[in-house]
Amino acid sequence: MLSYAIWLAGLVLETVLIVRAVQGRFLGRYPFFYSYLASVLLRSLALVPVFRWRPDIYPQAYWYSQFLLVLLGCGVVWEIYRTALSGFPGAARMAQNVLPFLFVLSFSRVFVKAWNSGHWVPGFTPLETERDLRIVQAALLAGLIALLAFYVVPIGRNLKGMIIGFSFFLGTSLIHLTARDYFGEAFQRAWGYIQPLAYLAVLGIWLIALWFYSPAPEPEPASRLELDYQARLAGTRRQLRLARSHLARTMKP
Repeated sequence: MLSYAIWLAGLVLETVLIVRAVQGRFLGRYPFFYSYLASVLLRSLALVPVFRWRPDIYPQAYWYSQFLLVLLGCGVVWEIYRTALSGFPGAARMAQNVLPFLFVLSFSRVFVKAWNSGHWVPGFTPLETERDLRIVQAALLAGLIALLAFYVVPIGRNLKGMIIGFSFFLGTSLIHLTARDYFGEAFQRAWGYIQPLAYLAVLGIWLIALWFYSPAPEPEPASRLELDYQARLAGTRRQLRLARSHLARTMKP
């Protein structure tokens, strides 16, 4: 009964978050975030008939849909970067070029590992796969938090709540995936109430932070972050010119 009440409370909070964004006309401001939230909501509802009438295929349905949510979670991380660095064109351009490459690299590593492993069965043993991708998301988010803190970059209430909530979600997910892989189903039974309660806390954070649209304050024109980026870019270009010049002299007969 308690697990059902927690599950129902999660559905209500997810619905309220989406409805509030529609009412406030800021749903399109964070398309990846709200797409992720809507997908979680729809997945929860879609799995109910599967669990009730086809329990034999429930594990496959759950883990395949979970992998889709992990992919959408990468989009949320990308959107957080894009929003946080929107006032810094150089840094934002670098992040938009680097992040997709890191995600593709991570997916390639996961798929190669899965292909070469005789024990990896889609829908049954994807714990390590999800954990690897969650680690990438957590590392990228931690890097952004460190960058924002170091350069004292102002961020709005919406983005701050998204970062805090998603960081807490990733942290609890990594604890769950690591411990379940180590302890097995015995841990899963104990975690069956802890994880949904932790997710309710995440939804509560998002509900408070995203009740109104609150964009980030405009950064100063001469921001230290952008100045440092331009200085590093100029230094890199200078080193590349010197390297090309040295290579050209070396190649001459």
